[in-house]
Amino acid sequence: MTFRTAKILFVIAMVFAFSSQASASTGVINNFAFSAARIIGQSESTYFFSPYSIISALGMAYAGASGTTAREMEDALGFSPELHPSIERLMHILAEGGQISSANRIWLHINLKINRDYQYKLLLSYESRAMMLDIQNDPEGSCKTINDWVNWRTKGRIPSMLNRLDPSTKMVITNAIYFTADWQKKFDVRATGPGKFYDGAKETEVRMMKQEDRFDYAELENVKALRLQYKGRKMSMIVLLPPKDNPSALEGMNAEKLGQLLGELRMRKVDVWLPRFRAEDNYQLEDVLKAMGVKQAFTDDADFSGITVQEKLKIDAVVHKTFIDVNEAGTEAAAATAVHLVGATAMPQEEEIAEFHADHPFTYFILDNETGTILFMGRQTF
Repeated sequence: MTFRTAKILFVIAMVFAFSSQASASTGVINNFAFSAARIIGQSESTYFFSPYSIISALGMAYAGASGTTAREMEDALGFSPELHPSIERLMHILAEGGQISSANRIWLHINLKINRDYQYKLLLSYESRAMMLDIQNDPEGSCKTINDWVNWRTKGRIPSMLNRLDPSTKMVITNAIYFTADWQKKFDVRATGPGKFYDGAKETEVRMMKQEDRFDYAELENVKALRLQYKGRKMSMIVLLPPKDNPSALEGMNAEKLGQLLGELRMRKVDVWLPRFRAEDNYQLEDVLKAMGVKQAFTDDADFSGITVQEKLKIDAVVHKTFIDVNEAGTEAAAATAVHLVGATAMPQEEEIAEFHADHPFTYFILDNETGTILFMGRQTF
């Protein structure tokens, strides 16, 4: 059989006690979050990304991987066949309460025939349906159709995911998710004012939100942790604050240590300072994945024969776009990931008020309390 040159694009868009049925995907997502953060943090002092979004996209690619390609993804990312039903369960859990909306769709060039087993797996585990596009003859129109869908699913926060579609693209796999929620205890806008943010010798003027109330708080090995609860179903932002003079105190943090720290959270009165911030980021994740051990998938030896026997495919690029807005009322977040496949050749007694002044670099997570899944992870400086 002669394989024609082809491209497939995987896209994910996302706006901003474990459940046994979702724990497989939760473990994969959370471990990936810290591994990716360590690599990204080597070149970026400020970052924001969605491990949930990235793993969902790669999970759909893994659903069609075979041989060494599949084994590499399993070894590097912790994937297994249990990932797909676990993702399905997690999607249903996250959908409860209305703060998160998500959807999947695959876009096929009109003459591409994908394997029925693969299509059924995406439909069953990712609720992904297929839509036909004439990508070869109308790449601009096809690109606009996909961008419009991503824009709609992210409430306009990712308005243009794709700059262009190569006419040789045969398939685009998309997942879009949007998150927005108000704080359970909102910050009073009248208390927000000018503040200083310190990053080493650098000082930056910021708008600092302030409130004093009872929050879940912990301090372990000089790292302070604060849970800011959202209204509605149990979602929260966890903020980790190292000492101002020792930012490296968070370097050894991982999913297991985060779990331990969350287990130490206790309700107490806290004086909270948190800067308002709004950011958009754009990442190329190929090197991140290769550093983790996903290598063959990017070469001519890649095996994605589970998707189709018409084309021999390999991953060409993994693009991730994000958006977040944190203010007095709450949080809105979005992210988008594109994976290109190309043809290969208890209440304590009252105590002193704890001080949580995030006026220097901090790490934060938006997570689902029920499953412990990290939906978004970021490090903020100015």
